[in-house]
Amino acid sequence: MKFSASLAFTLAAAAAAVAAADDVDLRDLPVTREGTHLYLNGTEWKAVGPNVYWLALDENVVPRGRAVLRAQEHQLPPPGPRHRGHAHRQGHGRYHDSRPHHRLQHRLSLSLMPEAGVINEDAWGPIDWAIYQARQHGIRLMVPLVDNYDYYHGGKFDFLRWAGHNLTQAKDATNPAIMAFYEDPDIVASFKSFVTDLLTHRNPLTNLTLAEDPTIFAIESGNELLGPKWGDMNCPAAWVRDVARHVKALAPAKLFVDGTYGVNATHFDVDEVDIFSDHFYPVDVAKLKSDIAKLEDAGRPSSSASTPGPRPPIPLFGRNMPDCNDWVEHEDGFTIKYGDPTNSEAVDARIRLIRKHFTKMSRGEDIEEDEELPVIPCPLEEDAE
Repeated sequence: MKFSASLAFTLAAAAAAVAAADDVDLRDLPVTREGTHLYLNGTEWKAVGPNVYWLALDENVVPRGRAVLRAQEHQLPPPGPRHRGHAHRQGHGRYHDSRPHHRLQHRLSLSLMPEAGVINEDAWGPIDWAIYQARQHGIRLMVPLVDNYDYYHGGKFDFLRWAGHNLTQAKDATNPAIMAFYEDPDIVASFKSFVTDLLTHRNPLTNLTLAEDPTIFAIESGNELLGPKWGDMNCPAAWVRDVARHVKALAPAKLFVDGTYGVNATHFDVDEVDIFSDHFYPVDVAKLKSDIAKLEDAGRPSSSASTPGPRPPIPLFGRNMPDCNDWVEHEDGFTIKYGDPTNSEAVDARIRLIRKHFTKMSRGEDIEEDEELPVIPCPLEEDAE
């Protein structure tokens, strides 16, 4: 799983049961850690689910009644029927933006923090709705705080630019000056202030702050954080510790995830880190096993995201509610859509493989890989309201 962005509040979902045990609603209980295992109400719990980086700020969907301008304009998804019944089922995607910087700034204006220290109150609507719907369906969310990249929803380059560093990913990805994000005290203070704004926000639909709501089971330091050299894992341990302590002070019941791109063993001494993450594109089984062995020795669990086979990640998008016959398009050439009657057999075979793995990981059940995909009916309009 992974989550990208600080300024758009994007979410990654992990499945959890809604059922109550001993008259206790599991949705009110936090996920806890003991050594290398996670627990919910005393029962071992595994986070299995998709990346939904666009859940609160979608570059693929425009508000109802507007012309579809996916190639030119990105808008906030409206809270309500559009996300009912499909938002929590979406899968892995990543959006690479090569358009001019002024367009990045236009889209940033729709995010949670469009300017340094300025919160866009209108942006809370989709965020609050997404968290509320996740809670209703018993879904847990892992929320990274910032993106390593210069994407449409904002990330570390915005904090750098706000501090006077004229840097963009397109021209400065290997510039050592980007380390100021981790090392400049003023930037670190600005980032921690944003984290405070995020976690102390009270959701009017749940009457809980984000820090209080067990729906958010984990806070990740960021998405694929690194330094100026690809794969360098140069996210300083001192920064990880500082941010982790800040999060724990605000939300002591939350698990903290080290979002460095790769398992950096020098971070094992950061006691506040509960989970380490890594991403594999494509799958690297040897590296995965090596990372797991290191983490077992360190007494920590791991979170990983990958895509099967030697190909880019596959964005899995669903129906564009309320029109159940309309599908959200990601337009990157790798999108797959569950239940789309126009799918090829190869696409449906890949979906069946993903479903088989998800079922085994989340429920411990084995299903046949060639088992027919269940039909997901369109929700009735009254159910979507």
